[in-house]
Amino acid sequence: VINQITKAPLKDAYYSGEMIGGSYELYRPTVELGGPVNQSKTLTYRFNGMFESAESYREGVKSKRAFIAPTFGWDIGSRTTFRLEGEYLYDKTPIDRGLVAIGDGVAPISIKSFLGDPTRKNEVNSGKVTATVLHEFNDMFTWRSAFRGSWTSSRYDSLESWFFVGDENDGILDLARFKIPTNVSSNYMQNEVHGKFSTGSIKHKTLLGIEIGREHSSAKASSDFGGDTTTPGEFSYINIFDTSDKQFVDIPLDEFSDTKQTNYIFGLYFGDQIDLLENLHIHGGGRFDIFEQKLTNRPTDFDPTTSKDKETKKRFSPSVGITYQPWKPMAIYANYTESFVPQPVGSRGIDGQLFKPEHGKAWEGGFKFQLFDNKLRSTMAVFQIDKTNVLTADPANGFAFSKATGKQRSRGFEFDIAGTILPGWEIIANYAYTDTRVRKDVMFKKGSRVSNVPFNQGSIWTTYFFQEGVVKGFGAGIGLYAQGERNGVFECEDPTNCQAPFEMKGYVRMDAALYYRKPNFSQGTNLLAAVNFTNLLDQRYMTGSQNFREIVYTGAPLTVIGSLKFEFF
Repeated sequence: VINQITKAPLKDAYYSGEMIGGSYELYRPTVELGGPVNQSKTLTYRFNGMFESAESYREGVKSKRAFIAPTFGWDIGSRTTFRLEGEYLYDKTPIDRGLVAIGDGVAPISIKSFLGDPTRKNEVNSGKVTATVLHEFNDMFTWRSAFRGSWTSSRYDSLESWFFVGDENDGILDLARFKIPTNVSSNYMQNEVHGKFSTGSIKHKTLLGIEIGREHSSAKASSDFGGDTTTPGEFSYINIFDTSDKQFVDIPLDEFSDTKQTNYIFGLYFGDQIDLLENLHIHGGGRFDIFEQKLTNRPTDFDPTTSKDKETKKRFSPSVGITYQPWKPMAIYANYTESFVPQPVGSRGIDGQLFKPEHGKAWEGGFKFQLFDNKLRSTMAVFQIDKTNVLTADPANGFAFSKATGKQRSRGFEFDIAGTILPGWEIIANYAYTDTRVRKDVMFKKGSRVSNVPFNQGSIWTTYFFQEGVVKGFGAGIGLYAQGERNGVFECEDPTNCQAPFEMKGYVRMDAALYYRKPNFSQGTNLLAAVNFTNLLDQRYMTGSQNFREIVYTGAPLTVIGSLKFEFF
């Protein structure tokens, strides 16, 4: 993906500093600078930077992050611009696998319990550079050329939940050590021509583009696979009911994976948005993709041989749609799109083979409303999404391997509304009903629900800012976020041989906020302050699960975060 929204360089001087702090020793200073470099303002820049240090409600967890994003702009001429953007991220935090399931639900233990070794960290360094040239040939045609190069280096080191030793009700959880150094890089180039013209009374907005790319990854993976649980002192464990009862043993690791993978991507795409009438619009287009994947499995402790695999896939993915406005505030629309996406570089199965690309088909139709002079906006839609070759973790062989899970189908209904009720009073709300089922799979039964997807979820958030008097600039917000019950992830050798399923209960979380905004606090200075309260009623809830029953992620308890920001212009 090259077309990411970033903060553009500024032609007028702007500087801001913000301090964010709150629960669990959170400390995050940020800075933003921007403006012209020369008097004619043909050279501009913008810089964003952040440092974060934090602890957690999870026992022993500490993290550090740093991020910078410089951007430069150059107006080469009246019709030509150039932009250069960069990003760098450093992140060092423990791998936190959350809680575990017991019986048909999540274990009744404190959400603070860290079931592993929080002193072992995953350290990530990543960077990205994007260069974009935009040239207007005339009032009808524009050329855009963009390059993006990115890299990520991670050093994964963890001692984390594996499986229970004996009866799960005894609470003795075996821990497995993993070390996975990974290096990933990618380079993409896009060239596009955008058109805006008419053929008679029919208006067109066209796009014709070509994309080429290369992705490369190199990764090794080692583990003790939980040690020997039949011999005391030969495995690491923790008692989930009493986390002071634990044993961390340094066991020699076996290298079980050493791979090098390269993906080559070629795409040719086009589109045309056609205004047949003032109130009738259609669009059509498509993309033709060629993916070539090369995989090398190098010798490991389990397999001393070297093997190679190569695969090339081609596919055309169409996209069509129609929009009709029977009256100006309302539009009726319908869309159909297909997708064809290579699996993430570095994905690997236990057999060392490449995975086929993920293929998707999506239908959507509904209504859009813009009422009361666009003060209130709403969308109602029904949808169906079919996906094939969806990649997921392979629980039978540890999280480090993946497998394609066959076919899935999601059907549902979505509704959202946003707008201004009265001056200073705004609201945004949404609801979704989603039924996601397995249609074909080597592990799960046909018709079974896909894990982590609730039937019902929705949210509502409203804010009010006082408009006059001594309280002008003060504001408050309050809202609810709700999810229905979800199936947790559990291991299946095949559709007839599965771990016992478990359920993550539905929940309602209340959030709130207090604001103060003072434009021109002093000459050329704005003041913005806020205090945000997440999970105001301190509810216990789970956000999701992964891989198998021994990984269930928790939601944070009551969290208070304050911010103070000064803007100078």
